[in-house]
Amino acid sequence: MTPLARRLPRELRNNLGKYLGIFLLMTGSIALTSGFLLAAHSIGRLIDDMRDEYTIEDGRVTTSFEATDAQLKAAEDAAEDVGGVTFYKDFSIDATFRKTSDDDGTKRTLRTYVHRTEVNLASYCEGVEPQSDDEVAVDRVFAANNELAVGDTVDLCGRTYTISGIMTQPDSQALFLNNSDFTVNTITFGVAEVTDAGFAALEDAGGAPTYTYSFTFNDRDLSVADRTDAEENMVDALTDADARVDDLIDADSNQGIGYARDDVDGDSMMWTTLLDIIIVIMAFVFVVLTDATIEEESAIIGTLLASGYRKREIVLHYLALPAVVGILASLLGCALGVTVFTEPMRNLYYGSYSLPPFHVYWNWEIFVKCAVVPAAALILITLVGLLRKIGKTPLQFLRHEASGKAGTKRGLQLPERMGFVSRFRLRVFLRNLGNFATLFVGIAFASLLLLFGLAILPTMTHYADNLETSLVAAHQYTLKAPLELEGTAEEREQWAALDRLQSVDGTLLTAAEDAEDELDDAVDYAQDAAEAAMASPSAASMQAASDALEEAQDKKDALYARLDDIADSLGCDRDEVIDLIDDASNIDTDNDDIHPVNITDNGAEKIAQAEKYAVYQLQYDRGEGNGVETVTIYGVSPDSRYWKGLDVGDGRVVFGGGLVDKFGWKEGQQVNLTDKFEGKSYAFDYDGSSWGSKSDMNAYMSIDDFNSLFGNDPSYFNGYASDEELDIDSRYFASDTTPDDMRAVGDQFIGMMSDLIGMMVGLSVFIFLLFMYLLTKAVIDRSARSISYMKVFGYRDGEISHLYIRSITLCVVVALVLSLPVIIVSLTAIFRSMLLAYNGNIEIYVPWRSMVTCVGIGFATYLVVALLHTRSIRRVSLSEALKVQE
Repeated sequence: MTPLARRLPRELRNNLGKYLGIFLLMTGSIALTSGFLLAAHSIGRLIDDMRDEYTIEDGRVTTSFEATDAQLKAAEDAAEDVGGVTFYKDFSIDATFRKTSDDDGTKRTLRTYVHRTEVNLASYCEGVEPQSDDEVAVDRVFAANNELAVGDTVDLCGRTYTISGIMTQPDSQALFLNNSDFTVNTITFGVAEVTDAGFAALEDAGGAPTYTYSFTFNDRDLSVADRTDAEENMVDALTDADARVDDLIDADSNQGIGYARDDVDGDSMMWTTLLDIIIVIMAFVFVVLTDATIEEESAIIGTLLASGYRKREIVLHYLALPAVVGILASLLGCALGVTVFTEPMRNLYYGSYSLPPFHVYWNWEIFVKCAVVPAAALILITLVGLLRKIGKTPLQFLRHEASGKAGTKRGLQLPERMGFVSRFRLRVFLRNLGNFATLFVGIAFASLLLLFGLAILPTMTHYADNLETSLVAAHQYTLKAPLELEGTAEEREQWAALDRLQSVDGTLLTAAEDAEDELDDAVDYAQDAAEAAMASPSAASMQAASDALEEAQDKKDALYARLDDIADSLGCDRDEVIDLIDDASNIDTDNDDIHPVNITDNGAEKIAQAEKYAVYQLQYDRGEGNGVETVTIYGVSPDSRYWKGLDVGDGRVVFGGGLVDKFGWKEGQQVNLTDKFEGKSYAFDYDGSSWGSKSDMNAYMSIDDFNSLFGNDPSYFNGYASDEELDIDSRYFASDTTPDDMRAVGDQFIGMMSDLIGMMVGLSVFIFLLFMYLLTKAVIDRSARSISYMKVFGYRDGEISHLYIRSITLCVVVALVLSLPVIIVSLTAIFRSMLLAYNGNIEIYVPWRSMVTCVGIGFATYLVVALLHTRSIRRVSLSEALKVQE
């Protein structure tokens, strides 16, 4: 073993704390990152395989009312150019959910489907699919968050069901109540499936079906462009066939299908970047510490070089320990990540997303990213630092001029007016300027992680508060079509009759209408035959009249048979069906100015305080491949009692504060919004003003301007704002948004981030502790001779600590405080870049208490380090001053 090699164990033993700290930080960082990346890669593979394994839809279209076979056939014909398409009924009911025991009264919703066997097949992890009309299978994540298990009884729309199974649905991997929502909601929203009879029972209990038709293209490898064109053609065909299309969602834009995959990919990039930053900072820490070691051992290096050692051997010697520590940390960290941390990282996603059973898929790219690249980067940066430092002559090393600043320290004149203590502390700072600069970077990075963890809860609470206050009324009802609350008792009876008839199978009504037309024709023919027989009596004419009468009777019997079928379907008798038809026939359904009347009378007071509005959704291109933002357009009354202070009318459009803040529009800028259903584009001018909070992503205009813009009837509306709860007919009811719904968004995000927050705070404190210890220890070690001189001159340990530790303390405090503005600006930029491709606008909100907590944690961590340094100062011996320097 060479003399240099024999020095390595002694150097490792003497600097065990330094190398152990670096080893632990690298090992922990790599373990967390490799565990996460392996879990993310496995989840990504799992999600990619689900499309074929569970027959995930290519898209879905939602209509206001159930589409007829002719309308669906028209849509299918429109897709013939791309090989054809298949539609599947995928109706759902947003059922109110309550546990039959221990229910806390929170409003919960289960989007309930009929058990699907052709598309969007469920994956069961417990129990079995529903078998009877009082059984239900619920989503795994919703069940976990609400402490549900197989065999529990629950209440859906006031009807009792027993949970038969726990499952996941491939089109609801992420639970979004609305596709335009910012984040998932797994606490108060979930999905479920029941039998056909169970679904019908929900309808009978008052559940309002959503008429959704999932579709798959026969050619499942269609390009996005071809698929989009085909979908536009299908919507046009449905519209031309008199179907009212409410929504079209392609699988790529369906957050329930794609959000989990996008989140995994985005988080993987974030973790990789975080690891890279930590490794680079650690490499520079190595460089600083190695520089200090080289300066401390300058005379030894000069002697070795003068004795014939080559610089290459010196460089390899000082590179050896950092390289060994880096390689061992990389290998051990990667091994721990695979064996220990994959499962916890998997739980971060399986606690938020509804995914099938987890399987690990190994990927060598993760090993390269987490083991090879960090070790190589560490070695390379350390090598560059060594080569820069070692390029001096033996004489310069012997004279302790390796820093390249010979004479600087002696030549720098400080003001005489400064006291001894102040000048001494300033010289400590100047002599260790590089260490303190690196310390500032380390503190800033650790503070960034810490403040992110501390600020995420206030930020999301602030966001939830903004969402809650953005609702102008206790209830914002959205309708499928205009529905008048006001009406006479007679009108309500007529519309109730029509509503009841329309609940019957359309084929029965069509058959009855055909039978009635045939009966009318037969009666007319019989009358003509009878008149002919009377005018010219003969055996032939009398027989013809008799045959005509017989045929008319047959047609009458056929009509009564159809009416009886309808009566059986409605659970009444034929006479009641005839009365319903008579009442419904009094409605002029061909008059577009006549709107349906709500069957239930809500009372004069409730009706008087309810206010009509119109709403529609357009899209805004975010640019740079970041997709489109969903912008909700509201048409409201210029003198609205709910949208107070909103100046609309005369063609003026007012944008929400969130849109302006997110996209940074300038006054006079033209804003182009598009309609994905109609293929139209609308241009609006931003006049520099906005309304609402920075979470408001809506645009507002008068309801007259709204109807004129979109070509609606002047009396059109599709919503009510109301401070009172309204009873709205289920066939026209689309949604009811309340402040509780908005609050649930923030609560859900907080629940999702809680585990990650604790991890980030812990990692930040560890980085604080390590960086402060290593870099400030380098200051103490570098000043060992000076400390020994001071002891020779009679200074006590406490006085020496007062000089050195106080200098370091001031630098740490200044770094903690001065880094805050940089951190806040960085957090804002990070948030904007991370969330640009998502709907909504989250304003980074850092309250003073979070800033104070960040500085407090950082300083408290430093106090631990300061105690260790006080001990180090006591250990400096008087013999250090007697060593020959030259």
